[in-house]
Amino acid sequence: MKLQETGKQGTFGYAKAHFYTRAVLYGFLVALSAALFRNPTEDMFPWYVSLVILLFALLMVFGISPLFTSHRLTRSRLMLRQGLFFRSIIPLMDIESAKEYDGEVRIGLALSLRSSILFVTSSMHNLVEIRLKRPRRFPQLLGFSANRIVLNVDKRDELLAALNERLTSLAPVKSDSPDA
Repeated sequence: MKLQETGKQGTFGYAKAHFYTRAVLYGFLVALSAALFRNPTEDMFPWYVSLVILLFALLMVFGISPLFTSHRLTRSRLMLRQGLFFRSIIPLMDIESAKEYDGEVRIGLALSLRSSILFVTSSMHNLVEIRLKRPRRFPQLLGFSANRIVLNVDKRDELLAALNERLTSLAPVKSDSPDA
């Protein structure tokens, strides 16, 4: 997805090739299960229904949900979205810094408790680390907190430039008055 500028906000997408390969694998799994249950008997019917429910759940979690992943930067907030299940709004005032990330990566929505990092990733490329001023709790992760967030986007340099520009514009103004 390309960066879409509308005034002072932009939407940053991510590479979807990882999920397209999963969709092909999923299609193969559906075809294989259909071949196995060509002639279901009454004894096999509960197994067949269970398999259909499992395949539908897999389709929702690994196929459709990741297609809704995008991150949005507005004048005052960074909105993170990972599929249909995770959405978080982070005020820019809570962000200490943003930079490239080249450390250990977990794919998907994952929390590293020992290093207090929240991973909102779909691949190991174009990673951005957002360091927060103080730890933040995430209800979608059972209330655990993190003080760093790692995410990936297609255009990392554009996100970092836009985010750092907004962060510097939020810097506190120092007064030269005698009352300061």
